Amino acid sequence: MKRVLPILMCICMIFSSCSVTKYVPDNEYLLNKVKISADNKKVNETDMTTYLRQTPNPKLFDFINFNLALYSLSGRDTSLWINRFLRKIGDEPVIYDSILTKVSANELRKQLNNKGYYNASVTTDVKLRKKKASVHYDLHCGEPYRIRKIDYLIRNKEIKSLILSDSANFTIHEGDIFDIDKLESERERIASHLRNNGYFYFDKEYIGVVADSSLGTHQVDFGLTVRPMRRVVSKNTFESVPHETYRVRDIRYYSVNRTVDLLVDSIVNSLESTSYKDYKIYSSVNFVRPSVLYKNTFIEKDSLYNESTVAQTYAKLTSLKIFKYQNISFTPVPDSLTNDSVHWLDCNIVITPTKAQSFSVEVEGTNNEGDFGIAGKLSYIHGNIFHGGEIFKFGIRGANESILMSRSIWDISTQASLNFPNLWFPNFKKNYKRTNPANTELYVNFSYQIRQEYIRTIAGAGMRYRWQSENKINHQVDLLDFNYVYLPYIQESFADTIKNSLLKYSYEDHMILRTGYGISYTNQHLRNTHSTYTLRGNFEIGGNLLYGICVAANAPKDELGSYVLGNIPFSQYAKVNGDFTYNQYVDEKNSMVYHLALGVGVPYLNSKLLPFEKRYYGGGANHVRGWSARTLGPGGYDPGSKTDYMKQSGDINLCMNLEYRTHLVWKLELAAFIDAGNIWTLADEGQGNGQFKWDTFYKQIALGYGIGLRLNFDYFVVRLDWGLKAFDPKQEPAQQWRFTNTWGLADMALHFAVGYPF
Repeated sequence: MKRVLPILMCICMIFSSCSVTKYVPDNEYLLNKVKISADNKKVNETDMTTYLRQTPNPKLFDFINFNLALYSLSGRDTSLWINRFLRKIGDEPVIYDSILTKVSANELRKQLNNKGYYNASVTTDVKLRKKKASVHYDLHCGEPYRIRKIDYLIRNKEIKSLILSDSANFTIHEGDIFDIDKLESERERIASHLRNNGYFYFDKEYIGVVADSSLGTHQVDFGLTVRPMRRVVSKNTFESVPHETYRVRDIRYYSVNRTVDLLVDSIVNSLESTSYKDYKIYSSVNFVRPSVLYKNTFIEKDSLYNESTVAQTYAKLTSLKIFKYQNISFTPVPDSLTNDSVHWLDCNIVITPTKAQSFSVEVEGTNNEGDFGIAGKLSYIHGNIFHGGEIFKFGIRGANESILMSRSIWDISTQASLNFPNLWFPNFKKNYKRTNPANTELYVNFSYQIRQEYIRTIAGAGMRYRWQSENKINHQVDLLDFNYVYLPYIQESFADTIKNSLLKYSYEDHMILRTGYGISYTNQHLRNTHSTYTLRGNFEIGGNLLYGICVAANAPKDELGSYVLGNIPFSQYAKVNGDFTYNQYVDEKNSMVYHLALGVGVPYLNSKLLPFEKRYYGGGANHVRGWSARTLGPGGYDPGSKTDYMKQSGDINLCMNLEYRTHLVWKLELAAFIDAGNIWTLADEGQGNGQFKWDTFYKQIALGYGIGLRLNFDYFVVRLDWGLKAFDPKQEPAQQWRFTNTWGLADMALHFAVGYPF
């Protein structure tokens, strides 16, 4: 820590020496700081910044004018490339504008009015000092106006009945604050509800509001009205006509090679015509089965027009991932062509195919547990192999994971999967399958691993379901996942080191037959949400089915009392994980991210130890980053001068992270983080101080800190994190705090990874 402070001081001196007011004209001021304060806790001050018409230059970590300083480093001679470059990547100073300050205050007051605070006022306090301006907006909200009474003043009896029948979904009620934004949302909800019940042309603009706030008691009475439609009779003449419901007459699919904005007769006449149940299909290219179109279309013939079924059809067609373009439109049928009083619509759905097959070749560098290597991968994908959106994937990968070390680490693996865009399960209701995006995946994999200590092969196969419920919760069920681990060779000296340890079970032939369930949710899909969170949970059990079969069949046991199948033991365990991430919005350039992960795995009955591939490890790019992968824990275990990857695994995981992310320039981001956590074993596996105990575990929580540099390309993030140890539980008590050893190589770790850590 003593060596870090001088460097930080030097950085601060560099920035402080460069005047950020260098390009601020005389008699003008740099807008340095803006603050909003409200006297009502129900008013979100962060959200109110949206209505400011002038904000300061974004700051690194919310207090360093990094981008502005870069701009100020440039010289005045713009013919020099370095000056142009610094100005391009930096930020031009924001000059304080008193007029924009007044406009901002007025916008804040208007927004408070919209939120029901009609007596609100906004005062501004501007401080000018050393060519810098600080503006403080003080929001005086006052007592809000509340809704006393709601009347539905609707003459059309059918529309009024439809609206009142949906009262369970009303978003405004008597006693609520009279919020204009919520009222606008309610108008849109009512309009959508009517469009879902046949009113094809209905829009929220037909819904009027009559409000009376003259009661003198901060209360409002208001009524909702529905205006009739206006039909053009002549150039300046209109007539009022009632709103009418529409039904769907014909549903037509147009399968074409290229995108068409308008279906003219010349195009339609050139297409082959077929029929499938209620649909007519016109096609110039047959790339999808008619039954697939039928199953994924929710618009029904002779039914009332329903906006939600259109959205569901769009979602299902998009989820198939076989269409480059899809468009759903409706054409009113002239009343003269029908012999009844019903108003009809024809539904036209245009689809064009996307590229179905692709090959890819990848060469990558690897960093596995500190060993650098090289890997190559060949992949093939067919996104429509059976003309129904079925995705077939095949890949083969070869890697030498230790090209710089004397020991040999080879890994050759292959995997294949077939993904069906529907739910293969007998008891799920048909409508549930149709309305929830779901898929079924079958997969197989094989891996051949060569190490100096052993040779291991892993073969697996399984079946899983994925779907999303209407409330945007994602589910995954691993109905069946089978893995067989076979070791044809194990080094005698290595076997001797673990023969008296429970870890030896991880290096013997064994089988795993597991079932699992995972659930996740994020609020990122919600509108007007700055701060986001993600919640994940997983639960799996393994070996119960095999154990039941062995008990029923009175199968033989090995010398340790465990059931075996074909002389091969199988694992039996339960494992549960939870993960929570909260990304707190600070401003458009800064955010604070909180992360918590907990997990525990318990072997029982037929197993004494979790399978090695199911155990937790500490350290690494997504854990406590002051440690390299698999070098932390369990507990206070000290492997000595040489890292013991086999023994440094556990049954319990705890990880807590706090990370501040800020944007630098271009695609570059900077992060500062603090990590805490460790792993522990449930049983005494021969690692000193590695077992979880309630009276000692909190003393064994490792602490790390550091900085990270990220390249954010929107679709993916490449990051480099430099972690330092702050508290190392394996050390002697007097040596556990590591701040005085900041530059020791043993007390730092460098992590290169793709994607954010959480």
